[in-house]
Amino acid sequence: MVVLLLALSACGQPDRTGGTMSAETGPPVVGDWVVVRYDSEPDTLNPMNSTTANATYTEYGTNSSQIFETLLQYDVAKNWQFDKPLLAESYPEVSADHLVYTFTIREGVRWHDGKPFSIDDVLFSAKAAVCPGVDDAPVRSTITDLIGADIVEGRKIRFTVKKPYFLNDFQLGQLPIIAKHIYDPQGVLDKFTFSDLLSPKNIANPALKQFAEAFNRHPSGRQPVGTGPYKFVKWDTGKEITLVRNDDYWGKKAYLDKIIYRPILDVTAALTALKSGEVDLMPRLGYIQYAQQTSGEAFEKQFSKAKYSYPNYGYIGWNFEKPIFKDKRVRHALTMLVNRQQIIDSLRFGLGRVAVTHFTPNSPDFNTNLKPLPYDPKRAAELLDEAGWSDHNGDGIRDKDGVPFRFELLAPATTQYYDQLLPILKEEFRKVGIDMMERRLEFTVLIENLKDHKFDAVSAAWTSDLLSDPFQVWHSSSMKNRGSNFNSFRNDEADSLIERARQEFDPEKRRQLYWRLQEIMHDEQPYTFVYYGEEAAAYHKRFQNVEWLPARPSYDLSAWFVPKMTQKYTASQ
Repeated sequence: MVVLLLALSACGQPDRTGGTMSAETGPPVVGDWVVVRYDSEPDTLNPMNSTTANATYTEYGTNSSQIFETLLQYDVAKNWQFDKPLLAESYPEVSADHLVYTFTIREGVRWHDGKPFSIDDVLFSAKAAVCPGVDDAPVRSTITDLIGADIVEGRKIRFTVKKPYFLNDFQLGQLPIIAKHIYDPQGVLDKFTFSDLLSPKNIANPALKQFAEAFNRHPSGRQPVGTGPYKFVKWDTGKEITLVRNDDYWGKKAYLDKIIYRPILDVTAALTALKSGEVDLMPRLGYIQYAQQTSGEAFEKQFSKAKYSYPNYGYIGWNFEKPIFKDKRVRHALTMLVNRQQIIDSLRFGLGRVAVTHFTPNSPDFNTNLKPLPYDPKRAAELLDEAGWSDHNGDGIRDKDGVPFRFELLAPATTQYYDQLLPILKEEFRKVGIDMMERRLEFTVLIENLKDHKFDAVSAAWTSDLLSDPFQVWHSSSMKNRGSNFNSFRNDEADSLIERARQEFDPEKRRQLYWRLQEIMHDEQPYTFVYYGEEAAAYHKRFQNVEWLPARPSYDLSAWFVPKMTQKYTASQ
């Protein structure tokens, strides 16, 4: 699943910068807390509904196991292949035609409220994911070919798909698993087969409509109950989200007693909180902070810094529903007015590289033949003239058919990067006669505007899983039902390539399809791809066994520990 970031993907080797276990610290021990700074508050902690990166990090951590768990997870020992059993007892039995996947569910697992986890929870989760009216577009987009889910015997569940897909095991393995007894205590979905829920005749079914409305606003979105190594305790809006170690966890138990996520929107205030001891980990330092404000003897005595690759890209998206962006010459011109290298050098202090497509450079599917469009205001002006956008009335703003070239750019509020970026963009556009206005929105409000296509242009970033599929963001069907194709990009050949790639199990043939897809995206410029991300973090030196990983969010708190002699917090505090 691809999620929106506040500020696709590839696999690399873990970065063990700082804080790693040494002979002096000894083996891992339990105890202490970690306080993590978030740059925004999660929208919800219902994994079916959530769309923000920080929600996913709270729900699952790095590898599908924190509050909630999935059927499968990445296997770090096998170069991050997604085939390690979690809530499933083993990798599924797969039919020769890749249409049937049969999972055996693990025994001895309990929900955090003490209720036993069962095969019924898995079936319910699959039904909820396709139930009409459930607001889960990102999840739904990953299982569009799922046509059957049936308990076949005991602890076995059989998933049937209508066509082969190279990520079927991944999409089914990462399906959010939620508790039936919490979300459907009356057994509403028991009355419907999986096929019933997919039938158009049930779209307006009153019982399903009532279920979906209740599901979308269910209080468990604020009080989640999972099966993972950490249990939810409380969510004080604007202050913190608290998790505690699940001492009854069925698998390998975590070491830290408590994880506290603290939303501090202002990056300067967050660094102050780190230095004062109110925060232990800043996963994403501000770029000027990394370069200039986190050095010196006093800082280095207490804290470690790390730089790590991150599977994301920053972009400016142009809404195709707006007539002013329909001509691709205009979109080319807009990209050529953005000095992306200067933005990386001056705003990100060199953390990143100029982006060219939605695949990141380390991905095996990245098209190495493509080169970013150059920063070229002169050629941009020529393209705008060719598209009919000139200053016909002499007011300094280009116009066409009496319509001025004026648009509003949305961006997240209270983020230093956008504080600096938007004035730069506004001035570059002004020089060629384009009037850019800006509007900053709290992140969850911004997402609602994007889902409803209520914007002209937006500056944001996407992050994804290690295994990615362009369908969620780029297929035209994702324009509907509040899907992730926010800017309404539609291209028949692109749709065909995405669909064909999904059914291609030969990596080389699939790569050829994705190379052609990237050529189309490069030609169409639906986004101005600004940068491929590289991030920096700072954390207190008392933490050991710290690794920086290729999967988002790049750190696994369940593996961190603090030696007894340096522990800061106790259970009684």
